[in-house]
Amino acid sequence: MAVKPWLQPYGGPTAAWVGDEAGSVAARLNRRAQAMSLEGDVQFESSNQSLGALAYEAQCQQGRIPTRDLAHDWYNGVVWQTFPRFKRALNQAHVQEAIRQDLPLPGNGRNTKRDALTLLDESGGVLLCRDPAVVQALVQHDWSTLFGRQRMAWGTDIQLLVFGHGLLDALDHAHKGLCAKVLPVVMECGELPSIDHLLTEVLRRVSAPAQLSPLPVLGVPGWWAENQDPGFYADPRVFRPKPTLSANKPDQRLALRWDGSTLSS
Repeated sequence: MAVKPWLQPYGGPTAAWVGDEAGSVAARLNRRAQAMSLEGDVQFESSNQSLGALAYEAQCQQGRIPTRDLAHDWYNGVVWQTFPRFKRALNQAHVQEAIRQDLPLPGNGRNTKRDALTLLDESGGVLLCRDPAVVQALVQHDWSTLFGRQRMAWGTDIQLLVFGHGLLDALDHAHKGLCAKVLPVVMECGELPSIDHLLTEVLRRVSAPAQLSPLPVLGVPGWWAENQDPGFYADPRVFRPKPTLSANKPDQRLALRWDGSTLSS
């Protein structure tokens, strides 16, 4: 089993948090960008201020990312450096929604869409797969199919990308109950566009938290040694059945399809 396989999209060991490294997190991230010859106009700035949500987004919009000396902010920076187009689109969506709501800059009031954006930013992921049955298993909480019958497809025809920086931070101290909020994408044909482009397109289709499907991340084959035991998945506190919806609350889970040229619901 690979060491911290969820960090592979970010450079593997180079993306891991090292708590006793010299220098502020902002300075370390800026040095990392230089060492990796990363292009872009984003700079990380040390900040101990308690910024409101929109004040934070306003600074990000200017290309200045307020960064505390925490693992949480390190992983935020690593995601910024890997998927800058997606993170900029996320930032812009927050600002546009706030303008539409006519919120003052220091305000933190969130509508349904901003709740969904925040969930994605903190705990989000995409599940890329070839077989629509994988999507069905995910949205129906059919864990025996997703992690059992489809087990051998993980790593090839099924891949999970975690981009929520709060979840990446939590995975350093992993416990069985950790859960991502994911959007599944069926790859029907054709080549995948850049992941940064795909995430940006996915973001445009999200409007509510109820559209996101929970996925217990340590159930992913190859991500946690204990899940090699089939009994690992028998814990109903983690691998929960899908809640029964009331008659007046339709299922709002969102699934997407890439047909070789476009992304659609």
